Amino acid sequence: MPFQFPDPSVSTKATLPNGEEWEYVNGVWQPVSTADDDQEQIDELKARVGIVETVNDEQEAEIEQNEELLEPVNSALINLASRLSEIETLDVQSAVSALAVAQQDIIELKSKVSSLELTSFLILE
Repeated sequence: MPFQFPDPSVSTKATLPNGEEWEYVNGVWQPVSTADDDQEQIDELKARVGIVETVNDEQEAEIEQNEELLEPVNSALINLASRLSEIETLDVQSAVSALAVAQQDIIELKSKVSSLELTSFLILE
């Protein structure tokens, strides 16, 4: 059965069945806190702060470990970026014309080798 607070004009204090004391202050019923209640709340807050600090320490350690693991990856990415920039600066037209010249040289050498294969040499002793 719900507790019914008394009319504040009759009484500004009430005790609940569980022993909590309430007081009507500035138009609102609020629990009357004791020094023990305040200390319990302070202890609870200290415990929560301790938990948060522990979690923060664990997260910082994990972040440091992840940073150490990522260092080689970052180095590899930096190397790749520099190699890509070198590739981007290559002149494609010059490379194509150099390949064409090399292709012509290969064709000429191949024809010379073919003509040498057909030639017989007389070896004199």
